[in-house]
Amino acid sequence: MLTSNDNPRIKTARVLQTKKGRDQLDLFLAEGETLVKEYTTYSDCVEYILISEKKEQDLWDLSLFDHYYVKGSVFDSISSTQNSQGIVAVVRKKTYSLEEITKNNLILYADSIQDPGNMGTIIRSCDAFGAKSIIYNKGCVDIFNPKTIRATMGSLTRLAHFKTDSNLETLLALKDLGYTIFSAVVDSNLFLESINKFEKAVIIVGNESKGIDPAIIDSSDTRFSIRMNGSIESLNVGVAASICLYHFAKIANHPRI
Repeated sequence: MLTSNDNPRIKTARVLQTKKGRDQLDLFLAEGETLVKEYTTYSDCVEYILISEKKEQDLWDLSLFDHYYVKGSVFDSISSTQNSQGIVAVVRKKTYSLEEITKNNLILYADSIQDPGNMGTIIRSCDAFGAKSIIYNKGCVDIFNPKTIRATMGSLTRLAHFKTDSNLETLLALKDLGYTIFSAVVDSNLFLESINKFEKAVIIVGNESKGIDPAIIDSSDTRFSIRMNGSIESLNVGVAASICLYHFAKIANHPRI
């Protein structure tokens, strides 16, 4: 049992609460039974698992993974939740190239999404509706933020993800590969339901308060809005992305829709 806050594995887990630590070590935390099960089932990137001595429920077979029981008070120091389930995995980040991203015909592009929960919702909806690739730019929240990872409910294990340093260069590369760039905006006369076909598509959603960067909008092929009734001007970006993904998935005749 690990009983000291100075244990190297505990110190590593604690530093992964910060973006700087995650960036330096190329590791992140997946906390809670659902997430740990997802990463042990669908990922080969689990470094080790830490389990609180206070955890009362029986665990599934972890014999294939390095796992350590931890003194309760020590485990509490690495947990990022108020009601911890008493289990956390330290996971290696997996990186993807743009070439790998473009193996999929439907891509979600996130521009400057700030809220971890919104980013997690977007990632989860990509998984649900068959958009197996997501591109995000440097204005976005860290996708390995513990709150984002919790909100994904493990969906990141099934998506290719790519961080771009240049929006315009990436969009140009996607166009050269035959993708049509669709920007979701609030003031278009073209509505989502009017889009009825595509071969390869990139759906862009933007910042919670400012929307999509104007330069990105100018580089897109099509601007569209989600039709709404009443006085609501815009939707939460996670909700909007989910609606867009559902519609595009229907067009693509995804078997799950």
